[in-house]
Amino acid sequence: MTNDQGNPDLAPLNRATSESYPLHLPQIAEPLSVQKFLDRIMQYQVDPAFGGPQICQIVATSPDGEMLLQIANTLGVAWGADCCLVAAVTDNKVAIPNACWHIGSDRPQSSDTAADFTQTPQFSQTTILNSPLISPVLAQVLTDGEVVVISDIQAQRAASAPNAAGTSIEVRAILAAPARFGGAINGIMIIVKSQPYEWSAADRQRIEAVSDSIASAISHIQKNQEIASLNQQLQQQAKYQHLLRRVALSIDRSSEIDLIWQRVIENTTDILEVDRGQILLLQYTDPLLKSRSSTQTPKAKVVLVGESERQKYQSKQAIEQSAAGKKRSRAKTKNKDKTANSKSKIPNSKSNNSPAFWISESSLCLEAFKSAPKSLALADAGESIGNEQQKPAEILNLKGIRAWVLVPLVGAREPDTVLGFLMLQHSSPRNWRPEELEVLELVAAQVSQAMIQTQTLKDLQALVEDRNAQLKQSQDVQGQLYEQSANQQEQLRQLKQIQDEFLAVMSHELRTPLTIMKLAILMLKQVEHSPASRAKYLDILEQQCSRETALVNDLLALKQFEPFQVPTSILPIDLKDLIQDLALDCEQNWADKGLTLKVDLPNPLSALQTDRDSLNRILLELLTNAGKYSASGTVVVLEVSVAGGYFVLTVSNFGRGISAADLPHIFEKFRRGTGITDQAIPGTGLGLTLVKYLVQHLNGSIDVDSRPSESSEGDRLWRTSFTLTLPQFPGELSSLEE
Repeated sequence: MTNDQGNPDLAPLNRATSESYPLHLPQIAEPLSVQKFLDRIMQYQVDPAFGGPQICQIVATSPDGEMLLQIANTLGVAWGADCCLVAAVTDNKVAIPNACWHIGSDRPQSSDTAADFTQTPQFSQTTILNSPLISPVLAQVLTDGEVVVISDIQAQRAASAPNAAGTSIEVRAILAAPARFGGAINGIMIIVKSQPYEWSAADRQRIEAVSDSIASAISHIQKNQEIASLNQQLQQQAKYQHLLRRVALSIDRSSEIDLIWQRVIENTTDILEVDRGQILLLQYTDPLLKSRSSTQTPKAKVVLVGESERQKYQSKQAIEQSAAGKKRSRAKTKNKDKTANSKSKIPNSKSNNSPAFWISESSLCLEAFKSAPKSLALADAGESIGNEQQKPAEILNLKGIRAWVLVPLVGAREPDTVLGFLMLQHSSPRNWRPEELEVLELVAAQVSQAMIQTQTLKDLQALVEDRNAQLKQSQDVQGQLYEQSANQQEQLRQLKQIQDEFLAVMSHELRTPLTIMKLAILMLKQVEHSPASRAKYLDILEQQCSRETALVNDLLALKQFEPFQVPTSILPIDLKDLIQDLALDCEQNWADKGLTLKVDLPNPLSALQTDRDSLNRILLELLTNAGKYSASGTVVVLEVSVAGGYFVLTVSNFGRGISAADLPHIFEKFRRGTGITDQAIPGTGLGLTLVKYLVQHLNGSIDVDSRPSESSEGDRLWRTSFTLTLPQFPGELSSLEE
């Protein structure tokens, strides 16, 4: 709540006890976003007359400053109440934000009034916190953290119930509940009726239903207020940092000190939003008297070398300047970095025509000289500017100025040496904040350093640029050598890994069939076998021989692709027939695992022009791979779609997935998933490599995705999908060069 001065009213509450009805509220485990907040309100399915949809609309559309007041209004009307308070709670005290609504005195006391927001009574900011009847209820809610239900507070206290503070409402029935956010009470709601009222269980459930939502709304408003405050501070800091960066860039990008001065004063005037800025340079006739420690007044001229005025202020002064007829001889330069809100004047500091006056003629500059290295600032000059002599006042353009600050330009190694001043002026009183003065001192320090180093930098610039070029070239060479060395080491590591994997896979794939063949031969040699037994062992020998042959064929096929010599024949093919032939073979091979193939084809299906043998090999490898890693009894899905002149074929299976670490290497030679060899799943790691080569040969692309299946949470199966994209009418086939 706020008092009449707009300040937070955080007076401790009277914690007198009152009757309570414990009712546990749901705990919020984590902060809610606005969308989650709206969803939470809707899941309760509260009677629309009790504010559910209206509160959703309020949170979604209302600004923070009106949100709680509109919520209080909605709840009050929905309950047919006479008064409703919705407030934030901090350290067991009602705090900002808060809102109190009460009914108009001329509204009929009817409990069936429609909760139409457009017909609600007029809002009121009247508080009920100081009521001797309400304060104990607040205290009890904050202490117990439970819903408080009072049907007739007069009957409980056997005393006359005074009206709520500042209202004409008599307090009789009270329904109050805390609002929790993140497990802690951060708000409170109080519904007041002027007549005795038996609150029902539904009333308690309704106020519980909206408590979490209101807690989230309060937290949302508080967070926004905190963010706004932090943003304001960050904006100020960012503004100062921006000024310092602009000053640094102005110094770095120019070797002309006149241009540096002008850009610095333009940026400073514009970013700090003052009416005028000037840079004044001191030209000493006696170098021995340039130190402020001297007891004598230095014999030096104050020369105006840079000036910038904001356009708004410059337009205001245009008539007076025209009437006075004061025209200064200045070279005007348009600064590309200057904003459209300022107008700059650049006098040539090397010219004898630069406006100047003796420092002894200006009490203002003389006082600033003696105050160095500290800044001299005045929030409201008043009549003190009238003490300046005419010439300094005209050059400094002090007419109409109320506030100013003079920041000395001093040497870093000789702080007693004053090189000049950075002067800012404003036409209205202005309090110069400490952080502004600190930033101005940093700006002045950079300008001073630039003045001292400019001439030296001019002489050394060519040498520095040459050395920098040599250094950069050396660094580039070193970087290239380092990168080349790192690449070679990585290649060696990969080759070693591939070699180890190849030996492991090949030894397994060669030994397993040979071992089985050897055992079958031994069995045939040992005893006389029946024709059926003999046929069985011969079948084993044939199967394992075919397995060895397939391995050799894979190696030969891979070798055939590497020199990029693959015969091709591009013809229109019937994709449906091709898939049906593959489906028959797959279902026979998958019978032992109980796998089924689901084919999803568009109707009608356009013709595809490609190399039939290559596409057949691709689909065969993908379906074979899917059968290996599918869980028993699952479905392998082959989907075909046509869009934008491309055929998209997706083969998906449900079973063991591919880890994120293995996905980038799944198409590399002899690479198999982690743990696959240990599980004795047959394979050489060449199938997907051949698929990749064939897809590239057909001017297509292939992607793989593996993630937990949403439809098999209990079995923890993963859905692995290979997506093949082929042009419907390919041009000349790729040579497979990468």
